[in-house]
Amino acid sequence: MAVVIPLNGCLYNPEIIEDMGKVLCPPYDMIGSDLHQELRNLSDYNAVHLEGGEQPDPETMEIDYRKASDLFQQWLKENILAIDKSPCFYLMQHGFEYRGERLSQLGLFANVGLEDYERKIVFPHEFTRDPAVQDRVALLEHSRAQFSPIMTNYRDSEGNLRDLYDHITTTTPVFEVNDGIDDDIRLWRISEPAIQNRIIEFFEDVPLYLADGHHRYEAALRYQRLRQGSSDYTKGEGCDFVMMALVEFDDPGLLLLPYHRNVSGLSQSQLREVRELIDELFEIQIVDLNGTTVDELLDRVAFLGSDRHALAMIGPGPNEAYLLMLRPGVDWQDWGDLAVSEAWILEQKVLQPIVGDDLNTYVHYGHDPEDCVSYVVSGEEQLAFLLKPFPMNSFEKIVGGGQRLPSKSTFFYPKLPTGLVINQLSDL
Repeated sequence: MAVVIPLNGCLYNPEIIEDMGKVLCPPYDMIGSDLHQELRNLSDYNAVHLEGGEQPDPETMEIDYRKASDLFQQWLKENILAIDKSPCFYLMQHGFEYRGERLSQLGLFANVGLEDYERKIVFPHEFTRDPAVQDRVALLEHSRAQFSPIMTNYRDSEGNLRDLYDHITTTTPVFEVNDGIDDDIRLWRISEPAIQNRIIEFFEDVPLYLADGHHRYEAALRYQRLRQGSSDYTKGEGCDFVMMALVEFDDPGLLLLPYHRNVSGLSQSQLREVRELIDELFEIQIVDLNGTTVDELLDRVAFLGSDRHALAMIGPGPNEAYLLMLRPGVDWQDWGDLAVSEAWILEQKVLQPIVGDDLNTYVHYGHDPEDCVSYVVSGEEQLAFLLKPFPMNSFEKIVGGGQRLPSKSTFFYPKLPTGLVINQLSDL
C-alpha cells in the first residue's frame, strides 16, 4: 500500500523573489559544469546553490555540502524561503513546446513513504551507480532537506483524479513562472482536508513507477537507515518519506524519449564484425544524409518502427547513414520481454558479442540526436545509433513485472524543476 500524504512545503517567497524563472534549475544529473556556472551566475538564489551539479569535485564536495546546508538555513532565516504552516499537496502544471507543439503536464508534489523495492509498491526501472547515490546521501545528511522531487508515474485508468485537477487549475495559482523562452509553470496548494483525503485514498492501492530520480530514491532509503540507527529516531519522521512529483502515465504532456548511442574505440576488425552482425539481423536501407535532416530521419524510424523494430545508424564514414529494420524471420520474442527494445537488441545481439563486458568503454549515451550525428560527421565517434522511444505500455508491463531496462533506455521529458517545492526533513 503506497503512503502518499501532504507535506509542509518550503517555497520561494514571491514577495522577495520577483522572477521565479531565475531561481529554478533542472535536476542535478542534468547539470554539467558549464550549466552549473551559468545557473549560479543567473541568481544568488538559484536552487543550484543548494542542489549542486552532476559531477561534484571530490576535493571540495564535503565543503560544498556544508555550504548548501548553511545557505538553506540562511535563506529560511531571511525569508527567501518559507515553510508552509500546514501540510499541503502541490499541483504543478508545466507548459512547454516540443517539436512545434504546445503541451502541458500535471504533477502532484507529495510526501511518499519509502519502500524497499522487494515490497513491490515502488518499482525501479534502472540500476544505479554507488558514487552518485552516496553523493546524494551526503547532501541529505548535511542539509536534511530534499531540494528536488523524484518523478514517479502511476496509472489512473478511470480518471479519478483528473476531474479534481481540472477544477484546481481553474483557480488562482500560488505563483506562475516563465523562463522567457517556451516553458511556463504554475503551482497550486491543495490544503482542503476533504480533497487531501480523496488523494490519499486513491493512492493506497496504486503502484508507483520511478521515472527520474533512482539515485535520489536510493539515497533517501540509505539516509532513512542511517537515521533509524540513531537514538533520537522516531518512526514516521521526515526521513521515512521522500518528495515525489506524481505524473499519470496517460498525461498528454508526459513524453518518454529515447537515449541514443554513440560508439567509438573499435578496431577496424571490430567494426567489420559489427557490420556483419547487423547484416545478419537487419534489413538495411541507405539514407542520403546530406538530403535528410535528423528530425526527418527520426520520423522515418518512428514510422517504420510502428509495427516492427527499427533504428538508424550513422557511420562509420562521415556521410554514411542507414535505416535498419529487424528481418521478418528473426524471432525476437524468443529473446524475452526486454527484446521489445531496439536498445536491448543492439547491445545484447550486436555490441556485447564483440566487446563483452566492456560495453560502457565503447558506448556513450545522449538524448540529443543532432549531437550524436555531429560526433560521427566530425570524426569524434565511429558510429551513432538513433533509436525510437521505449514503448510506454511495455515499460509499465516489464517494470511492473520486476525487470529493469537496459542502461539509458528512457529519457522522460520535460524534466521537473528543482526548487519549486523543497521538503525539509527536520530542523537542524
